[in-house]
Amino acid sequence: MTDYRQTGTAPQPPRTTAAAPDRAQVLAAVTAALRASGERWAWQGETGEPERWAARTGPKDLDIWYAGEPAGDDPVAVLSSRFPCARVAEALDPRRLRHVSVAVETATGPAVVDVTYGDLCVGPILLVPAAHAAVDPDTHRFIGAAAVADLLVRPVLRGRLPTRDRLDEARAEWAAADPHHRHALRQGLTLQLGARVAGDLIAVAGGAPPDPSLPRHARIRLAARSLAPGALAATWGQRRAVIPAAGAKGPLGLRTRGVVVALVGTDGSGKSTVAEGLAERLTRYGYRTGAAYFGMARGNLPGVALARRLLKVGSTAPAAPSAEQAPPTDHETLRRAAAWFYAGEYLWRYLSVVAPAVAGRRVVIADRWVYDLRESPWPGSRAARVAERLVPAPDLLVLPDAPAELIHRRKPERTLAEQAAQQQRFRDLLAERPARHAELVVDTSGAAADPLAALVAAVVQAAHGPRRRPR
Repeated sequence: MTDYRQTGTAPQPPRTTAAAPDRAQVLAAVTAALRASGERWAWQGETGEPERWAARTGPKDLDIWYAGEPAGDDPVAVLSSRFPCARVAEALDPRRLRHVSVAVETATGPAVVDVTYGDLCVGPILLVPAAHAAVDPDTHRFIGAAAVADLLVRPVLRGRLPTRDRLDEARAEWAAADPHHRHALRQGLTLQLGARVAGDLIAVAGGAPPDPSLPRHARIRLAARSLAPGALAATWGQRRAVIPAAGAKGPLGLRTRGVVVALVGTDGSGKSTVAEGLAERLTRYGYRTGAAYFGMARGNLPGVALARRLLKVGSTAPAAPSAEQAPPTDHETLRRAAAWFYAGEYLWRYLSVVAPAVAGRRVVIADRWVYDLRESPWPGSRAARVAERLVPAPDLLVLPDAPAELIHRRKPERTLAEQAAQQQRFRDLLAERPARHAELVVDTSGAAADPLAALVAAVVQAAHGPRRRPR
């Protein structure tokens, strides 16, 4: 075994490479979870859609209907236990379509699985109640009126006419459907969409050629229904999903927002390597990234370099004193003032660098954050608390971590005890849960096959989720 203390070289955190599953593995995991659930379920879309989805490379959803309720053993929960997943859409209001979409990073790009729970709906439009949705137990395909609702009505309400093959399947199912189920579907559509749109849909199911304006008329009726007094509150609650993404569309075709990822940790913990690997993975995923520096080793305001030299902080700071030594008292007044100077400097950095990138829907990967002000240049200064209030918290707070001995071998400039103590303070910081979305520890010891997988999933989830997590 190499003795790094003698050679002067130290092992660096490995450059992470995706040990991601392929789509066939994801499909197999979903299928196994569905079969083990004991609930009724069905593949949505045309015959053979799961196999086509497994062969794709784009983000098109694998749509699944699940009769049960969201629970710890439902397909989404099982999938999330098998692979790092990002919840990119979640709508569970009983007054509208209830569904959860998760994205899995695969070897061929992101794969999205969307599970609809209970009643088959589009927005507030009830197509088929869960109890009346007929499913072939062998093929797990909708049959009869439920198939017509899925293959014909659902795409029209989403603004597009179905393909020829999909339309042929819908017509065959309409012809074979139970008359009572056909009547129930016709009546439900008439009550919710009006006689004209419902009549056109039923006519198309019966063999009539579809009018190209049918999706537009159906969408108008859907919008009117969504804005009705009884549905307005639920529609407002899901406004991010209801309003077209347009220029806010991300690589998954959904509305995204900017994300701030702050990396903290003692020197040698692996911040730079994690930052580089994360930026590479996110770029490959389709996200735009940016970088920001929030340490004290270099400043962005006039006078910072001079202040560092005078106060001996930042890159010019001497090694921390040992336990036997008393802390230095020189420049006490200046150090107190410098803490406030840095608080303002941190705010300036955020407003000038981070905020514009977030507004542009980039993922900003920051080396350190304002939490450094808790310890330097004046530990315990009220300036640290003020800075943490003025500068918005990061969406994700990430601690690259490894055994203390390994960290020390990478960066032996400070003592092992000092590095271990500082790393523990960063672990304590994460325990405070200061981030808007999540706190994560990334293993940089080299023991994990894909240490960045969970972090990538967390960034994707933060880009699509609410700004703040529930406390």
